[in-house]
Amino acid sequence: MSEAMTPPLQKPAAEFLSPTPDFEMGGLLPQTSGDVLRNYRTQQVAYHPFEQQSMDEHRAAGLVYPGPPCMQIVTITLCFDGTNNHEPSDSLALPSTTTNVARLYHASVGRNDSEAAEQEGFYAYYMPGVGTEFKEIGEFKPDSQGLTMSTGGENRINWGLTRLIDALKRACDEKPLKVPEAYALVQKMGTSLTEDALGASLFKNSYTRRREVLAQPLAELKSQIDAAHTAKSIPKIMAIRLFIYGFSRGAAEARAFATWLEALTKVEVEGETCYLYVGLPIKIVFMGLFDTVASVGLPYLVPFAAGHMGWADGAMRLSDSEAFLEHCVHLVAAHEQRSCFPVDSIRRKANPDDPNCPSTYRQGTAEYIYPGMHSDVGGGYPPGDQGKAAEGGHMVLSQLALHHMYSEAYKIGAPLQAPPKAFSNELKKRWPWLVMSDSTYLEYAVGPQLIERFNIWLDAMDNGPLEAVMAREAGHITGWRISRYAKGRAKHTDFYARLMKNGPAADMTAEEVAAFEALHSAQLEEDAANRAGTPAPVWSERQLATQNDNQLIKLNYERRTGARSSSAFNTSKVYEPNLDCRQLLNAMADFRRDYVPEWSWPAGELFSLGTLANTLVGGLVYMTNAQDEAQHYADLREAGEMNYANLFGADGKSLNDKVYPIIQMFDEHVHDSRAWFMNAALNEREIFSDYFRYRGIFFDTETNNPLSLLVTAERVVGVGLAVASVGLTIRRRNPRYLIGLIVPSLGTPVIRGKVDFPSIRAFDRVTGLTLPMLEGLEAIRAFTAETGAASEAAQALPVPPALTASTATTQDLIEILKASQALEGAALSPPASPLDGASQASSAEAPASKSWLDQAKGAVASVTL
Repeated sequence: MSEAMTPPLQKPAAEFLSPTPDFEMGGLLPQTSGDVLRNYRTQQVAYHPFEQQSMDEHRAAGLVYPGPPCMQIVTITLCFDGTNNHEPSDSLALPSTTTNVARLYHASVGRNDSEAAEQEGFYAYYMPGVGTEFKEIGEFKPDSQGLTMSTGGENRINWGLTRLIDALKRACDEKPLKVPEAYALVQKMGTSLTEDALGASLFKNSYTRRREVLAQPLAELKSQIDAAHTAKSIPKIMAIRLFIYGFSRGAAEARAFATWLEALTKVEVEGETCYLYVGLPIKIVFMGLFDTVASVGLPYLVPFAAGHMGWADGAMRLSDSEAFLEHCVHLVAAHEQRSCFPVDSIRRKANPDDPNCPSTYRQGTAEYIYPGMHSDVGGGYPPGDQGKAAEGGHMVLSQLALHHMYSEAYKIGAPLQAPPKAFSNELKKRWPWLVMSDSTYLEYAVGPQLIERFNIWLDAMDNGPLEAVMAREAGHITGWRISRYAKGRAKHTDFYARLMKNGPAADMTAEEVAAFEALHSAQLEEDAANRAGTPAPVWSERQLATQNDNQLIKLNYERRTGARSSSAFNTSKVYEPNLDCRQLLNAMADFRRDYVPEWSWPAGELFSLGTLANTLVGGLVYMTNAQDEAQHYADLREAGEMNYANLFGADGKSLNDKVYPIIQMFDEHVHDSRAWFMNAALNEREIFSDYFRYRGIFFDTETNNPLSLLVTAERVVGVGLAVASVGLTIRRRNPRYLIGLIVPSLGTPVIRGKVDFPSIRAFDRVTGLTLPMLEGLEAIRAFTAETGAASEAAQALPVPPALTASTATTQDLIEILKASQALEGAALSPPASPLDGASQASSAEAPASKSWLDQAKGAVASVTL
């Protein structure tokens, strides 16, 4: 098969994951006053250098040391939630759907309801996930563009930067940073779509823009702090310490925040690298990440695309400086396989340019693996979803990762509340703000049966590099799916019985989905107007009559499904209809038709990716290799059958008592993210993908799967002239046919001869005419796991000349130039999505109207991370 499938022999072995620890019965939260005091003493260690400095200064001056000076370290917690995750509305849901990031925020010291904690220098802030309402940054209603293109991600990171200003203003007894003032800073620091379309980002990078925007408010803040110090009206602020948490794209935002902050604070002082914010030492003490997914924009929807775009580009590598970033823990989902959800590992080469440098974890960082899908690690599944964890929130799989992250942060001094039972009466009186509320403590409940099943799964798992462990676990869950999906034995499980209790009739009909969506949309418009302080919408008599009809449909559905009360709409998030039964049945059918197999796909795949406006897209887009996908199928099928034999006997039941708890973990706790993905609107799985894929993993400049570079931040690779809007048509061999070469017994058509590289054609989006492509790009186009080298080679290409009268040397180019000139003076705003107008070509090489990608764009309300 592909040469890219065989890694070079001289490549050094990658470092193993940190071994995931056994889970203690009773959980990992503090149990005693001693635990609480150890956390406090760890925090106090940060004061020791300043106390020693004061002592040395007094001795040098011949003065008696009077004791530690009146001083304070400002400690700030920042929480970046995942896509379509929103606090507080997730807390109000019944049952709760809060993620682990939201739960860590609930336990963080220094939220707005804790004045005493602020007096001690503790501040905590929460950023809701992209795609949800966030009125402070002008997002008054949920936005499907946030779900697909990660619109709003950059603004959330910049909002995080403004929280540092807000915390320090509060610390020096100044008025907090007003929301309109903070929003103005966010707007100025951000990259608007119009600016991108005009190419502004090519002339002024985001780092320069942020530094220029923050210069004046930071200078003012420094003056305020200095004045407060001079007046001795506050304890002297000695340093700033940060604790940061993130899930999914929120984890990517957290990593980008760290990268941007490091660039803003790095200075040289007397030959030594320091990190100063308004003249104060600053560091990230701990960054806790749940299953980082940074691929945004086009890679989210296109089945064979992957990469980093926009704010995620070049921002995922952890700082090399332990002085800036002390500790980072990353928890990765062992069984996530969606091709649109590649994970960004924190492992990397210390020297990316050295081909012989091993891929390792930086000192102070650790990566662990946990069972389940993306949200089985980051949280957000309510009990009972897909029939799993029906006993309650204490049986939801993500509770394990929540406890682990809390424990890792707490032991190095994170300002987190502890359960009431861990406090003596004396400590409760001394630090009341450190005691968890009953509702927060309940969010950390974890059941003994879940712990037992997890520990048995963990004992059966062999450690290794992340990509090797995930490959083995993909085979593990494939073996379970062969039983439950391909052989139909899910019908004999408790989770299936719960889900099918009322049968498929419990799912919404098309009429009910339409009614609920219309009611949600109407309520959303009213709520958005209220948030923005604008007049409420006025409904016509016809609209009111339609709403009444929809309310009746909603009432009948709730009666039919036995709802105890009428459900309220969460207008902070995109609406998701209840289709659990359909999703599971489709998942079973999808897996079976791939496993049996029952294939009926055409011989090739031809896609048109519309409007790849270079400055709008921003970042990197790669194409996966069909040959590797075929090999993945063969490998996973073989691994799945081996694991099936290790889990199940000839009668389809558990092979023995030893493996039964592992089967139960998959049955009762692990969700199926692909069953739900895009299902609501498309009645289909992830487009042109399947269960037989290894998840993509990025290791900074490397990947586990060979990729070919399609797009960089500056250009569509290979296009010979610079035009405003470029489309790509890509034809590649269907991997189903390649599978026939590897597993002939499956009966797929057999192709002969060399498998050619996918053909790529660029065209002008206005006229549809072909654009010239450069020659001699084989080295850059080649599939490789060394994506950093390919990116550097692409950057070294000469900048393509602009299309002008002198470069329009063919009739097609003259027509393209005329069309471009005719559009001058028209609206400068680019399409809402760089995929606007994209479609799958049905014939020749021209994009057709209306296709799966158009459908996917209309379905993004049901797509979340």
